[in-house]
Amino acid sequence: MVRSRKAPNSCSSKNMDVPEGTVVGLERDTDQDGFVLVRVHGVHDPIRVHVSTLERVTFGLAAGDWVRLKKEDNKKHSPVGVLHSINRDGSVTVAFIGMETLWKGDYSEFHMAKPYCAGQFVKLKSSVFSPRFEWPRKRGGEWMAGRICQVLPNGCLVVKFPGRLTIGGENSGSFLGDPAEVELVSFDTCPTVVKKYQHLEDFHWAVRPLLIALGLFTAMKMGLFVGKKVGRVRSKGKNHDIVVVTNDNQNVEGQSGGGGGGSGSSGGAWRPPKVTDIFR
Repeated sequence: MVRSRKAPNSCSSKNMDVPEGTVVGLERDTDQDGFVLVRVHGVHDPIRVHVSTLERVTFGLAAGDWVRLKKEDNKKHSPVGVLHSINRDGSVTVAFIGMETLWKGDYSEFHMAKPYCAGQFVKLKSSVFSPRFEWPRKRGGEWMAGRICQVLPNGCLVVKFPGRLTIGGENSGSFLGDPAEVELVSFDTCPTVVKKYQHLEDFHWAVRPLLIALGLFTAMKMGLFVGKKVGRVRSKGKNHDIVVVTNDNQNVEGQSGGGGGGSGSSGGAWRPPKVTDIFR
Protein backbone atom coordinates (compact mmCIF):
# COMPACT_ATOMS: atom_id res chain seq x y z
CA MET A 1 0.00 0.00 0.00
CA VAL A 2 1.15 3.53 -0.79
CA ARG A 3 -0.13 7.07 -0.43
CA SER A 4 0.96 10.56 -1.43
CA ARG A 5 3.52 12.26 0.77
CA LYS A 6 2.11 15.00 2.95
CA ALA A 7 3.48 18.51 2.72
CA PRO A 8 5.90 19.41 5.55
CA ASN A 9 3.45 21.91 7.10
CA SER A 10 0.26 20.02 6.33
CA CYS A 11 -1.79 18.13 8.90
CA SER A 12 -4.65 16.80 6.80
CA SER A 13 -4.74 14.24 4.03
CA LYS A 14 -7.15 16.28 1.93
CA ASN A 15 -6.28 17.19 -1.65
CA MET A 16 -3.93 14.21 -1.90
CA ASP A 17 -3.58 12.63 -5.33
CA VAL A 18 -3.37 9.17 -3.78
CA PRO A 19 -4.99 8.99 -0.31
CA GLU A 20 -4.31 5.24 -0.31
CA GLY A 21 -3.72 2.84 -3.16
CA THR A 22 -1.90 -0.19 -4.46
CA VAL A 23 0.96 -0.22 -6.96
CA VAL A 24 -0.10 -2.35 -9.92
CA GLY A 25 2.82 -1.78 -12.25
CA LEU A 26 5.82 0.24 -13.35
CA GLU A 27 5.75 2.46 -16.39
CA ARG A 28 9.22 1.18 -17.34
CA ASP A 29 10.73 -1.96 -15.89
CA THR A 30 14.25 -0.55 -16.16
CA ASP A 31 13.42 2.78 -14.52
CA GLN A 32 13.13 2.26 -10.76
CA ASP A 33 12.90 6.02 -10.04
CA GLY A 34 10.33 6.82 -12.70
CA PHE A 35 6.56 6.67 -12.68
CA VAL A 36 4.35 3.91 -11.30
CA LEU A 37 0.73 2.98 -11.84
CA VAL A 38 -1.38 3.11 -8.67
CA ARG A 39 -4.90 1.77 -8.37
CA VAL A 40 -7.04 3.90 -6.06
CA HIS A 41 -10.36 2.80 -4.64
CA GLY A 42 -13.21 4.48 -6.52
CA VAL A 43 -11.11 5.29 -9.60
CA HIS A 44 -11.53 2.98 -12.61
CA ASP A 45 -8.16 3.46 -14.30
CA PRO A 46 -4.79 3.37 -12.48
CA ILE A 47 -3.17 6.72 -11.77
CA ARG A 48 0.29 7.53 -13.13
CA VAL A 49 2.34 8.94 -10.22
CA HIS A 50 6.03 9.65 -9.74
CA VAL A 51 7.76 7.46 -7.18
CA SER A 52 9.20 10.43 -5.25
CA THR A 53 5.70 11.65 -4.37
CA LEU A 54 4.67 8.36 -2.73
CA GLU A 55 5.37 6.75 0.62
CA ARG A 56 4.86 3.18 1.75
CA VAL A 57 2.00 2.40 4.15
CA THR A 58 2.36 -0.59 6.48
CA PHE A 59 -0.43 -1.61 8.85
CA GLY A 60 -2.07 1.70 8.05
CA LEU A 61 0.98 3.69 9.21
CA ALA A 62 3.75 5.59 7.47
CA ALA A 63 6.81 7.49 8.55
CA GLY A 64 5.88 10.93 9.90
CA ASP A 65 2.54 9.90 11.44
CA TRP A 66 1.68 11.02 14.97
CA VAL A 67 1.16 8.15 17.40
CA ARG A 68 0.21 7.74 21.06
CA LEU A 69 1.14 4.90 23.39
CA LYS A 70 -1.77 2.84 24.68
CA LYS A 71 -0.08 2.37 28.08
CA GLU A 72 1.08 5.65 29.56
CA ASP A 73 2.89 4.24 32.58
CA ASN A 74 6.19 6.06 32.08
CA LYS A 75 5.88 9.73 33.04
CA LYS A 76 9.47 10.55 32.13
CA HIS A 77 8.69 10.85 28.44
CA SER A 78 5.65 12.06 26.55
CA PRO A 79 3.13 9.44 25.40
CA VAL A 80 2.72 11.26 22.05
CA GLY A 81 5.47 11.08 19.45
CA VAL A 82 6.33 10.94 15.76
CA LEU A 83 6.79 7.67 13.88
CA HIS A 84 10.18 7.54 12.18
CA SER A 85 10.07 4.09 10.58
CA ILE A 86 7.91 1.01 10.30
CA ASN A 87 8.98 -2.32 8.86
CA ARG A 88 6.93 -5.00 7.15
CA ASP A 89 7.01 -7.17 10.27
CA GLY A 90 5.40 -4.37 12.33
CA SER A 91 8.49 -3.22 14.22
CA VAL A 92 8.67 0.56 14.59
CA THR A 93 10.89 3.36 15.84
CA VAL A 94 9.28 6.42 17.41
CA ALA A 95 10.70 9.69 18.77
CA PHE A 96 9.23 10.89 22.09
CA ILE A 97 9.92 13.99 24.17
CA GLY A 98 12.08 13.01 27.13
CA MET A 99 13.95 10.19 25.38
CA GLU A 100 17.45 10.66 24.02
CA THR A 101 17.15 7.75 21.57
CA LEU A 102 14.36 6.41 19.39
CA TRP A 103 11.83 4.18 21.09
CA LYS A 104 11.64 0.69 19.56
CA GLY A 105 8.61 -1.54 19.74
CA ASP A 106 5.67 -2.96 17.86
CA TYR A 107 2.95 -1.09 16.00
CA SER A 108 0.29 -2.72 18.19
CA GLU A 109 1.53 -0.81 21.25
CA PHE A 110 0.12 2.54 20.11
CA HIS A 111 -2.65 4.11 18.07
CA MET A 112 -2.94 7.12 15.81
CA ALA A 113 -2.81 10.55 17.46
CA LYS A 114 -3.99 13.98 16.42
CA PRO A 115 -1.35 15.67 14.24
CA TYR A 116 0.00 19.18 14.78
CA CYS A 117 1.60 21.52 12.29
CA ALA A 118 2.95 25.05 12.03
CA GLY A 119 0.32 27.79 12.01
CA GLN A 120 -2.14 26.13 14.39
CA PHE A 121 -3.14 27.78 17.67
CA VAL A 122 -2.84 25.65 20.81
CA LYS A 123 -3.10 26.08 24.55
CA LEU A 124 -2.61 23.83 27.55
CA LYS A 125 -5.53 21.70 28.62
CA SER A 126 -7.48 22.86 31.65
CA SER A 127 -6.60 19.56 33.37
CA VAL A 128 -2.87 20.36 33.20
CA PHE A 129 -1.62 22.12 36.35
CA SER A 130 2.15 21.51 36.15
CA PRO A 131 3.20 21.30 32.48
CA ARG A 132 6.43 19.75 31.30
CA PHE A 133 7.63 23.10 29.97
CA GLU A 134 7.00 26.67 31.08
CA TRP A 135 3.85 28.20 29.63
CA PRO A 136 2.51 31.76 30.06
CA ARG A 137 -0.83 32.61 31.65
CA LYS A 138 -3.37 35.37 31.15
CA ARG A 139 -4.27 37.93 33.80
CA GLY A 140 -7.12 35.80 35.11
CA GLY A 141 -4.86 32.76 35.48
CA GLU A 142 -6.05 30.97 32.33
CA TRP A 143 -3.47 29.45 30.01
CA MET A 144 -2.64 31.62 26.99
CA ALA A 145 -3.08 30.38 23.42
CA GLY A 146 -0.14 30.57 21.04
CA ARG A 147 0.73 29.75 17.43
CA ILE A 148 2.93 26.79 16.54
CA CYS A 149 5.93 28.05 14.58
CA GLN A 150 7.90 24.79 14.39
CA VAL A 151 7.48 21.07 15.05
CA LEU A 152 10.64 19.25 16.12
CA PRO A 153 11.38 15.65 14.99
CA ASN A 154 10.37 14.25 18.39
CA GLY A 155 7.00 16.02 18.31
CA CYS A 156 8.00 18.89 20.57
CA LEU A 157 6.12 22.07 19.66
CA VAL A 158 7.82 25.45 19.42
CA VAL A 159 5.11 27.99 20.20
CA LYS A 160 5.08 31.77 19.97
CA PHE A 161 2.49 34.06 21.53
CA PRO A 162 1.68 36.98 19.22
CA GLY A 163 -1.00 38.13 21.66
CA ARG A 164 1.69 38.76 24.29
CA LEU A 165 3.82 41.90 24.01
CA THR A 166 7.46 40.95 24.52
CA ILE A 167 10.53 43.16 24.47
CA GLY A 168 13.75 41.35 23.69
CA GLY A 169 15.37 39.09 21.14
CA GLU A 170 13.78 37.12 18.37
CA ASN A 171 13.32 33.97 20.48
CA SER A 172 12.30 35.75 23.69
CA GLY A 173 8.63 34.93 23.10
CA SER A 174 9.10 31.25 22.17
CA PHE A 175 8.01 28.41 24.44
CA LEU A 176 8.07 24.63 24.15
CA GLY A 177 4.99 22.47 24.41
CA ASP A 178 4.26 18.79 24.92
CA PRO A 179 1.69 17.62 22.33
CA ALA A 180 0.11 15.39 24.97
CA GLU A 181 -0.68 18.44 27.15
CA VAL A 182 -2.09 20.85 24.56
CA GLU A 183 -5.33 21.19 22.62
CA LEU A 184 -6.22 23.01 19.42
CA VAL A 185 -7.88 26.43 19.62
CA SER A 186 -9.96 27.92 16.79
CA PHE A 187 -13.07 30.03 16.31
CA ASP A 188 -15.04 26.81 15.82
CA THR A 189 -13.98 25.46 19.20
CA CYS A 190 -14.84 28.71 21.04
CA PRO A 191 -18.38 28.23 22.42
CA THR A 192 -19.26 31.87 23.23
CA VAL A 193 -18.75 35.28 21.66
CA VAL A 194 -16.48 36.28 24.56
CA LYS A 195 -14.25 33.26 23.89
CA LYS A 196 -14.14 34.11 20.19
CA TYR A 197 -13.06 37.67 21.01
CA GLN A 198 -10.40 36.37 23.39
CA HIS A 199 -9.12 34.11 20.61
CA LEU A 200 -9.04 37.15 18.31
CA GLU A 201 -6.68 38.80 20.80
CA ASP A 202 -4.37 35.78 20.47
CA PHE A 203 -3.52 36.77 16.90
CA HIS A 204 -1.71 40.00 17.91
CA TRP A 205 -1.19 42.04 21.05
CA ALA A 206 -2.37 45.21 19.23
CA VAL A 207 -5.93 43.91 18.75
CA ARG A 208 -7.18 45.15 22.14
CA PRO A 209 -5.61 48.65 21.94
CA LEU A 210 -6.88 49.00 18.39
CA LEU A 211 -10.44 48.06 19.37
CA ILE A 212 -10.30 50.42 22.36
CA ALA A 213 -9.13 53.28 20.15
CA LEU A 214 -11.82 52.45 17.61
CA GLY A 215 -14.47 52.47 20.36
CA LEU A 216 -13.30 55.85 21.67
CA PHE A 217 -13.27 57.30 18.16
CA THR A 218 -16.80 56.01 17.53
CA ALA A 219 -17.99 57.47 20.86
CA MET A 220 -16.49 60.86 19.98
CA LYS A 221 -18.13 60.84 16.56
CA MET A 222 -21.47 59.94 18.08
CA GLY A 223 -21.08 62.67 20.70
CA LEU A 224 -20.32 65.30 18.07
CA PHE A 225 -23.25 64.14 15.95
CA VAL A 226 -25.69 64.25 18.87
CA GLY A 227 -24.32 67.64 19.96
CA LYS A 228 -24.91 69.13 16.53
CA LYS A 229 -28.44 67.73 16.45
CA VAL A 230 -29.27 69.23 19.86
CA GLY A 231 -27.75 72.58 18.86
CA ARG A 232 -29.87 72.74 15.72
CA VAL A 233 -33.04 71.95 17.66
CA ARG A 234 -32.28 74.67 20.22
CA SER A 235 -31.51 77.29 17.55
CA LYS A 236 -34.78 76.52 15.78
CA GLY A 237 -36.68 76.94 19.07
CA LYS A 238 -35.08 80.34 19.75
CA ASN A 239 -35.88 81.62 16.23
CA HIS A 240 -39.50 80.51 16.63
CA ASP A 241 -39.81 82.41 19.92
CA ILE A 242 -38.39 85.59 18.35
CA VAL A 243 -40.87 85.44 15.46
CA VAL A 244 -43.79 84.97 17.83
CA VAL A 245 -42.75 87.95 20.00
CA THR A 246 -42.26 90.18 16.92
CA ASN A 247 -45.72 89.33 15.59
CA ASP A 248 -47.27 90.06 18.98
CA ASN A 249 -45.57 93.48 19.14
CA GLN A 250 -46.78 94.37 15.63
CA ASN A 251 -50.34 93.45 16.58
CA VAL A 252 -50.18 95.60 19.70
CA GLU A 253 -48.82 98.60 17.73
CA GLY A 254 -51.50 98.20 15.04
CA GLN A 255 -54.25 98.22 17.63
CA SER A 256 -52.81 101.33 19.29
CA GLY A 257 -52.57 103.20 15.92
CA GLY A 258 -56.21 102.40 15.00
CA GLY A 259 -57.53 103.77 18.27
CA GLY A 260 -55.71 107.12 17.90
CA GLY A 261 -57.09 107.89 14.36
CA GLY A 262 -60.77 107.57 15.43
CA SER A 263 -60.73 110.58 17.83
CA GLY A 264 -58.53 113.66 17.77
CA SER A 265 -58.92 114.15 21.52
CA SER A 266 -57.53 110.69 22.31
CA GLY A 267 -54.36 110.53 24.32
CA GLY A 268 -52.47 108.48 21.67
CA ALA A 269 -49.32 109.99 20.15
CA TRP A 270 -49.64 111.73 16.78
CA ARG A 271 -48.39 109.77 13.79
CA PRO A 272 -47.75 111.20 10.32
CA PRO A 273 -50.23 110.07 7.62
CA LYS A 274 -49.27 107.52 5.08
CA VAL A 275 -47.87 108.72 1.79
CA THR A 276 -50.81 107.29 -0.15
CA ASP A 277 -53.24 109.39 1.90
CA ILE A 278 -51.36 112.61 1.10
CA PHE A 279 -51.74 112.29 -2.69
CA ARG A 280 -55.43 111.37 -2.69
